[in-house]
Amino acid sequence: MTTSLSNSVRYRAVRERNRKFDGVFYFAKTTGTYCRPSCPAPHPLQAEYTFFDTASEAVSCGYQTCGRCCLDTSKGDLSLVILDSIDAGVINDRGVNGFADTLHMSERQLRRIIRRVTGSSPLHFNQEKRIDAAKQLITCTKLPITDIAFSVGFSSIRQFNIVFKDVFNITPREMRKNNSVHILEKNSDDPTSSIKSSI
Repeated sequence: MTTSLSNSVRYRAVRERNRKFDGVFYFAKTTGTYCRPSCPAPHPLQAEYTFFDTASEAVSCGYQTCGRCCLDTSKGDLSLVILDSIDAGVINDRGVNGFADTLHMSERQLRRIIRRVTGSSPLHFNQEKRIDAAKQLITCTKLPITDIAFSVGFSSIRQFNIVFKDVFNITPREMRKNNSVHILEKNSDDPTSSIKSSI
């Protein structure tokens, strides 16, 4: 939720339908939808507002886009909402069709927008994001491979290994082993490494 703006400022922006705050924060209604401050629809009582920094944050909490304001935006803004939501894992949680439903659009329309922005299908783009995140965790952390597979949204370690090898032509364990060897070799070439290790 937002912290940079006081509640009184946000309430006033919503009451005045101030467009200057569009994209700065969103507010959610008890009807299950979230809106921009400039939304022309009737507003609920002040006590019923819930504020979010980003649209993807609202989506991840189960709110749907308002048909009167959030989709009446530029294609660029809508694309950012979609990409932010994919980053937040919405396709892992709801699937492509479920994601389209939260945006009040057809699955075909969602696929067309994602392909225009990324050049990939929703599933392929989501898979690329998951695999890239997994690679970072494998090379930069000591987390177990199984934990990494599930944390990036794969339902089985077998599926994760297959997809990972298809993308990088190497298994996750082989990548971690190679990365560890590379780090050891780099340290052995560093004349200060023995000094650092003794400190």
